[in-house]
Amino acid sequence: MGLMSNLLDKELIVLQSNAQHYSDVFKELGQTMIDKGYANANYIEGLLEREANFPTGIQVETAGIALPHTDASFVKKSKIGLLVLENPVQFGMMGGDGEKVQVNIVFLLGCSEGNQHLLALQKVIELIQDADFVEKILSLESKNEAYELLSSNLTIQLEEEVK
Repeated sequence: MGLMSNLLDKELIVLQSNAQHYSDVFKELGQTMIDKGYANANYIEGLLEREANFPTGIQVETAGIALPHTDASFVKKSKIGLLVLENPVQFGMMGGDGEKVQVNIVFLLGCSEGNQHLLALQKVIELIQDADFVEKILSLESKNEAYELLSSNLTIQLEEEVK
């Protein structure tokens, strides 16, 4: 088991979400983070505030992907959430100048230590450059399948680094 396998929780995997706006996405995943004791009560506000100032949308070859995260002080236990949208939701582009990305896949990076979220961010950005991986995410049919895909990929990434 790699270091990241314990960052996953099936309850933080949402497939075919009907969210219409990025705030709905944050509420859907953020509320689970709060309910399970992984994040503070003001976690959703933290996500919204950070997204407004530092958008997290990325356009890759086959999809739009968002990687929302917030200051580590909002998070009690590090977790990574995945939400796949039925219909794309608009996010601002990471490092962009007001450009928008139509997002189909959201990775919520809930990290309780600053350097950890950078590591998680790098790993996920690396994974989403792989069109096959993105296609697999878009065609997921069950939480179990999603969990397996994420745990095997995130784990391999980290084990390579440890060598």
